Amino acid sequence: MVTQVYSINDFLCEKNRTMKKLLVIVVSFVALNVQAQEDVNIAYVDSLFGQLPEVMVIGERPVVKAQQGKLVYDMPRLLEQLPVSNAYDALKELPGVIEQEGGLSLGGREVSVIVNGKVSTMSKEQLKILLESVPADRLDKTEVMYAAPARYGIRGAMINVVLKETIGQKPAWSGEVQGTFQKDSHESGKGQGVLLYTSSHFSLDAMVGYSDSRTRNLFEKTSWHTVDNQLHELTLDTRGGGRGKRWDYRLGMDFSLGKQHQLGVVYNGNHRMGYDRTEMLGTATSDRLTEGTRTLHNVKTDYQSSFGLSAGVDFLFYTSPTEEKIHSTLQGEEAVYDNRNNQRINRWLFYIHQEHALKNGTGLNYGVQYTATHDNTYQFYLDPTTGEPIPENSLRDLRKEYTLNMYVGASHSFGKWLSGEVSMATELYDARERHSWHLYPTMNLTCQPADGHTLQLSFTSECIYPNYWQMQALVQYMDSYTEVHGNPSLKPFSNYTLNLNYLWKNKYMVGLQYQDNPGSFFQLPYQVPDRLAEVNQFVNFDFRRSWMLQLMASYQVGKWWNGRVFAIGLLSHDKLDDFHQIGFNRQRLSAVLTTSNTFILSRKPDLVANLSGRYQSAAIQGFYDICPMGSIDASIQWTSTNGKAKVILKGTDLFQTSSPHTEIDWEGQRMDRSIDFDNRKISLTFIYKLGGYKEKKREAVDTSRMGR
Repeated sequence: MVTQVYSINDFLCEKNRTMKKLLVIVVSFVALNVQAQEDVNIAYVDSLFGQLPEVMVIGERPVVKAQQGKLVYDMPRLLEQLPVSNAYDALKELPGVIEQEGGLSLGGREVSVIVNGKVSTMSKEQLKILLESVPADRLDKTEVMYAAPARYGIRGAMINVVLKETIGQKPAWSGEVQGTFQKDSHESGKGQGVLLYTSSHFSLDAMVGYSDSRTRNLFEKTSWHTVDNQLHELTLDTRGGGRGKRWDYRLGMDFSLGKQHQLGVVYNGNHRMGYDRTEMLGTATSDRLTEGTRTLHNVKTDYQSSFGLSAGVDFLFYTSPTEEKIHSTLQGEEAVYDNRNNQRINRWLFYIHQEHALKNGTGLNYGVQYTATHDNTYQFYLDPTTGEPIPENSLRDLRKEYTLNMYVGASHSFGKWLSGEVSMATELYDARERHSWHLYPTMNLTCQPADGHTLQLSFTSECIYPNYWQMQALVQYMDSYTEVHGNPSLKPFSNYTLNLNYLWKNKYMVGLQYQDNPGSFFQLPYQVPDRLAEVNQFVNFDFRRSWMLQLMASYQVGKWWNGRVFAIGLLSHDKLDDFHQIGFNRQRLSAVLTTSNTFILSRKPDLVANLSGRYQSAAIQGFYDICPMGSIDASIQWTSTNGKAKVILKGTDLFQTSSPHTEIDWEGQRMDRSIDFDNRKISLTFIYKLGGYKEKKREAVDTSRMGR
C-alpha cells in the first residue's frame, strides 16, 4: 500500500522545501538494499544463491482487503506513485514479492502467477518475458494467497492477476510503443510495440518485442583438492561474456458467445539466438564457446461459462539446439570437447473445472487436470579426430511423463468476521519406473474480530519436480576442472508450509512460518578423490526445515515521503546423511533487513523518486556458507501532464555489492567461490501510449523444467 501524497508546494514555504529536499539526499545515501539475485548463468552453480525470504508489507492507504484467506490489492492505487512501467515490475511492488533466481517469490517461496483465475502454465522465464510486455496500468487487482486452493490447479503460494475488462466496450483501436536503453559493462536495448482492438463481443491483442543484449561475468574460484594424499591448490579465474538477440510475439483473441460465456484463444512464441564465450586462466586453462538457439510455440484455448464451468486445452513445443566447443589443459594434459545437444519438449494440458455458489455464503468446487509431456533429448560428444559420437558420453533419450490431478474444495463465510476455504487434491504421477499417488490438503482461514485487526492462518502442501535435464544420465564439461553430472535417481520432493500472520491497521504485521521439505533437492559440488575434477550434481537432501519470524511497519513523513521497513529472522536446518560418503546436519540463524521509500519531488512537473535497500546476513545451503550481501537501488520517473508519455531512469545495485561469495570447508571439501555479474545497471525507458492504450494480459508459458 501507499500513502496519498501531494506536492511540497501544497504545504511548505520555500525554506522548509529546501530543507526537505536536502533530507531526501541524505536518506538516499543511508538506505540499504540487497536485491534478489537473478538466475545464475553458470550451470554448475544453479540453485545455489536462493535468497532469504522477504517480509510481507502493507502500506498506509487501505488498498488491500482480506477475503477468504487471501489479500486483495487495488493495483491502480498501489502503483499510482511508483516508477514502474510494466506488470512484472508492478508485481514486485506487492508486499512480500521479490525477484529470486530469475523468477518471482512470495515470502521466500516460489510463487505461481495466474491470470483471471484461469489455469496457467507459468514459468520463471516466460512469466518474466510476457509480464514485462504488459503495461502496469492494465492491472485491476491482484489476489495474494500463501496457500492456493486446489481449484486453481496449482499448489503453494499464488498470485492471481485480475485484469481490466476489454470485451463490452465500444469499438476502438489503441496501442503503445516502448523502448529501453541499458548500460552496464556493455550497452543493450530493447523495444516493443503492442496493439489492442476492443468491441462489444470481440477483443484482439498483438505484441512484438525485440531485444539485443550483451553480458559479462567474472567467476573466481580457489580449490584445495586432495588426490592420493597430495594436496593441490588450484586458482581458477574465469572471465566470460556473450551476446543474445531475441524476438517475442503474441496474438490473442477473446469472443463473447452470450451473457457471461467467453471463448479465448492465444498464441505465444519467442525465438532467441546467441553465444557465450568464457576463458579460464590460472592453474588450469580452458576456452569455451557455446552457440545456440531456443524456440517456443504455445497455443491455448479456454472457455468460461455463466454457470461456473471452465475448460481448456494448452499445447507447447520447445526446442533448444546447442553447439559447444571446449579446449582445456590441466597439469599438462590437453583435452578437446565438441558437444552437440538439444532438448525437444511436446506438452499437452487439458482441464475442466466446476464451481457452485450455494446458499449462506458457501461455495463448492471440483475438477480434473491432465498433463502429458514428451521430452526428446540428445547429447553427443564428438571425437575430435573422427567426428563420430563418443559412445560412453552420448545419449539419445525419449522421456514420457504423465500427471493426473483431481480435486474437491469448499469455501464459507461465517458472517463478516470469519471466512475460510479448504480443499483436497489427489495426484497420480507416472514417469518410467515411478508410479505414485500423492494427497495435497490446503487450508486458508481469515479472521477479522474488529476493524483494523486481521488474523490469517494457512496450510499448503505441494510437490516440487526437478528439471528434465537434471534427471538425464549425462555429463557436461564446463572447463578443464568442472563437470556437471545428471542424476537419474533424482526424485520430486514434498513441501509443507504453515503460516500465521497478524495485521494491525494494514500498517504493521507480525508473521510466523514453519516449512518442512523432506527430500528437497539442491546442487552440491564434490572434489573426487582419484583425479583433479569437481563434480556438480543435484541430490535429494534428507530434509530442509525452517522457522521464520517476520516484522513489518510502514511510515510517513509529511505528505511527500512514505516508506516501509521490515525484518526477518530465519532459522534453517539442512540434513543429508550420505553425499559421496559425506554427511551434514547444519543449522543457521540468518536475517534480512529491507526498506523502500517513495518521494514526491514535484507535482508540476510530475516527478516521483524511489529508493530501496536490502541487507542479507550470512546463510547456508547444505555445506555451503553464503556470505553477507547488500545493495542499493534508485529510480526517478517523469510523467507528462496528459499521462501518455513516461520516462523512467533507474539504477540497480549502485555500489556493486550484491554479487555472491561462498565458502566450503567441510570433511575434506574446501573451496572459495566469488561471482561478479553486471548487477550494477543504469537504464532509461521511454513509454508512449496511443489512443489510451490498455493492454490485454495473457498467461505465460511454463518452461520451468526445461533448459539447464
